[in-house]
Amino acid sequence: MIGRLRGIIAQIKPTEMILDVQGVGYRLFIPLSAYEAIQAEKGEVSLFVHTYLKEDQLKLFGFHDETSRNLFSMLINISGIGPSIALSILSGISIARLVESVKSENIAYLVKIPGIGKAKAEKLLFELKRKIRKLEEFTGGVTLESTVSNDAIDALVSLGFDEAKSRKAVIEISGSDGDREVESIIKEALRILSA
Repeated sequence: MIGRLRGIIAQIKPTEMILDVQGVGYRLFIPLSAYEAIQAEKGEVSLFVHTYLKEDQLKLFGFHDETSRNLFSMLINISGIGPSIALSILSGISIARLVESVKSENIAYLVKIPGIGKAKAEKLLFELKRKIRKLEEFTGGVTLESTVSNDAIDALVSLGFDEAKSRKAVIEISGSDGDREVESIIKEALRILSA
């Protein structure tokens, strides 16, 4: 089993990449969070890998951090959640938001993820509720706080925007000026997301 790879990016797209490890190109399927993190790195990159072997399939899934890989492993062990949907979940919702959704039994964020309908979201919440202690370990005890940034992200998600893209836009805006009002951040983020 391959657990980690270090190499140079030969090709990269938001959902997959080819990592050149000493002349051998490994095709890795990745979540959007890994794509965004890898884009910022120069030279060699190191990825945590989940080796997926089932009947006639052998696929490698790459993650920027061990927590994402462990959550992916937990998700694909839930009946009805395959690797594609697990990647969609990791691409469409932050781990902290997923934990909060499970604790509050709120499917609102889950049903916005491509491939997750109401029935699947309810099943996912039911299964993850039984593993809440393990799930909380992934966040290191960090929960979502009601901050200006999180309020802005919540507002954008409620307007129908993707959480990962909303978070990226809000972080970009907040980074330039830390003392902005929620309304100001939302207006600026709407301009970025609608472009």
